[in-house]
Amino acid sequence: MKPRPLKLAQITDTHLLADPQALLRGCAPLQNLKTILDRLSQDPIDALLLTGDLAEAGEPEAYQHLLTLLKPFTCPIYWLAGNHDCLQSAQRILSPHYPGTTDTVRSLSLGAWQLILLNSVLPTAQWGEGYLSETTLQTLETTLQTQSDRPTLIALHHHPLPVGIDWLDQIAVTNGSRFLECIEPFRNVKIILFGHIHWAFEQHRGSQTFYGCPASSLQVTPPPPLPQAQSPGFRVLTLEENGSHQTQICRL
Repeated sequence: MKPRPLKLAQITDTHLLADPQALLRGCAPLQNLKTILDRLSQDPIDALLLTGDLAEAGEPEAYQHLLTLLKPFTCPIYWLAGNHDCLQSAQRILSPHYPGTTDTVRSLSLGAWQLILLNSVLPTAQWGEGYLSETTLQTLETTLQTQSDRPTLIALHHHPLPVGIDWLDQIAVTNGSRFLECIEPFRNVKIILFGHIHWAFEQHRGSQTFYGCPASSLQVTPPPPLPQAQSPGFRVLTLEENGSHQTQICRL
């Protein structure tokens, strides 16, 4: 019997507020997230990945709201912090329940796949830019070497390569080229997922595919504008045991 593929959902940039009824520049972050999670509960997934900017201002109440919405899910849930998050509050509230970001690299098993979570948040950032320390990159390289037989998905908050919007590319991973050099030799690295850019992005580099994801909150208009580009959304990936995958963007 052919092994069943694993279905992973990515939700990003939820930007939750302390006040559950508050609006963020015209959108309702908590209600948007609730609508997405309701849809996912009707078509069960095997794992859920939240790729940062979970809260707009890092308020503890925002993470409590997130925790409440996630409680009905029985699948594994993983999370990353973004530049808007307070890592200490997120870890205190979320980490007792769900594996999340660490100071460097976290490797987890996702069926036949390896999931690697990278912390790209730069505490001293001026505008929200990201950075991967040399320790992080060295640990990543070692992790990839020791698990070279497993298809691998790497997730981080910031985009590690240019996406074609000038102001966004100024707040990318500032040493993204070093990251690309680090992962380029590893054919087992199949997918690199990120948030931060608030739109659906896709680029292929050799055997590796880079995916940005629409936010569950506010959207950035991609160049050129695409139909439904202003609608909140999420990404679903189907991961095959042989290392292949399919993906789709789902909109509200």
